[in-house]
Amino acid sequence: MDGLPTSYDPRDRVWSGPKRVNMYTDETSIGKVICNNMRNWPKNVCQINDTDGVVVTFDQAITWAIRIAQIFKKKGLQCPDIIGLSTRNSTYVMPLAVACLLNGTPFHAINPVMDEAAVKHVFSITKPKIIFCDGQEYEKVRAATKGWESEIFTITDPVQGVPHIESLLDPTPTELFYQPEPLKEGGEQTMAILCSSGTTGLPKAVCISNKALHLNTMMMNSELVIFSASGLDWYSGLTALIMGTVVGCTRIITNQPFSPDYFVKLVEKYKINTVMLPPRHLSALISYPGASKEALVSIRTIAYGGGFTSMTTLKKVQELCPGAMLSSGYGMTEVGGVSFNIGLSNVNTAGKPMPGVKFRIVDEDGKYLGYNEVGEIYVHNGLPWNGYFGNPLESRRMQDFEGWFHTGDLGYFDEQNRLFVVDRKKEICKYQGNHYWPSEIEGVIYELPQVEEVCVVSIYDEQQGDAAGALVVKRQGTSITAQEIADHVATRLPSVQKQLHAGVQFTDKLPANPNGKTLRRVAREEFLAKKEAAK
Repeated sequence: MDGLPTSYDPRDRVWSGPKRVNMYTDETSIGKVICNNMRNWPKNVCQINDTDGVVVTFDQAITWAIRIAQIFKKKGLQCPDIIGLSTRNSTYVMPLAVACLLNGTPFHAINPVMDEAAVKHVFSITKPKIIFCDGQEYEKVRAATKGWESEIFTITDPVQGVPHIESLLDPTPTELFYQPEPLKEGGEQTMAILCSSGTTGLPKAVCISNKALHLNTMMMNSELVIFSASGLDWYSGLTALIMGTVVGCTRIITNQPFSPDYFVKLVEKYKINTVMLPPRHLSALISYPGASKEALVSIRTIAYGGGFTSMTTLKKVQELCPGAMLSSGYGMTEVGGVSFNIGLSNVNTAGKPMPGVKFRIVDEDGKYLGYNEVGEIYVHNGLPWNGYFGNPLESRRMQDFEGWFHTGDLGYFDEQNRLFVVDRKKEICKYQGNHYWPSEIEGVIYELPQVEEVCVVSIYDEQQGDAAGALVVKRQGTSITAQEIADHVATRLPSVQKQLHAGVQFTDKLPANPNGKTLRRVAREEFLAKKEAAK
């Protein structure tokens, strides 16, 4: 951690990372950087799809991307037109995303497991002109977007009568001389849109600028083999794609769900050097008998984040991979990665500010706090942000007029200028890698006439993530069981992450502040106490 010098201004109470040194000007398109770099390593392998065994060189990938980009331009697509993506990792996803960057046309990537209502909501925000989806998701996407005219292409599993992405890959007479489109809006131009959420429980479309995609702090080279299970709809998946196309390393992809045995096979098969894993995957890995030093010997870097990881787990991971550097960080889709921590000396910290990043800790009255005082974490990354697409009100709530992002997380800095994140102020939760919002589950439970009040809390499980539990107040004179409530939720919200995996506890009154707002943190403590007492 000493490698990231941090300064503290006691007058303004601001923690600052080292100065950011930009490699490119604001006018340099990330598409141009990718195009130049991929052309520099034509014979190198840039991607291997373990699902179907397809190996793609940089020359093949950039050729596909250029052909698709040329068709986008021919169709008149440019900024601010949007291209929608609803697809798992597959061979053509990377060149498709690169084509969008080459043409300066933002792509809006969403999670393909979303149900029809969610797809309709998120795509209705940006109304993509073209949507690419997996064949198995076609009917859902078509039904969700019938309210406006979108041309839909399948990217895997061709559907009869529906155009497939391979129809865009025919050679063109000008592809050898192709140059990426210049940025119309400079470094501030939106190039990617991902989904996020605030306290309302509804996903928002997060704009990511061209300048934010220039990752100036990558400690990688073209000989590395990297793996991330995330799709392009996750910030970590977007980062992995940028790493692969800009740095020139080989990226291993698969559409198969994570399992420790499959992961070990991938590492052994491809001699993977760098992996990005969430805590629950690390926890599953150390419990798998087939995970050994010999099987994982190629791993040199393990990046983890997105939840709490115990020292016990990390020590076991380090024992399995004694030559690997373990690192974690803190960030969010709106601001990217903003702090970084290396090693096991203090795994509870989120690390120190990254270059160009500033922090403040602020209490509920807007007072700036000092060392060891817990408040909301404010972040200033010095990068342009175009807000939530089509939502200026929520954009202003997230980022104030001085450029500070109000993260909604609670934390503090210690005397060594290390950031500690102690709790989530915002309501978004994640179970088995998928987001859910307590307010949505609460709304379904409130449908039951026997329920007077309910507060859904997240109970963290290292292997699964945030398991939902409901603290319920029954209406006087009525009766209902915990199982009946859980069954109702399962019927109304079939997605696995929205189930009441932590169960149901009953109480006489929900904890609330003087204004009547439920104190979710206190409710979680009461839920845990009741659950422990019931054992």
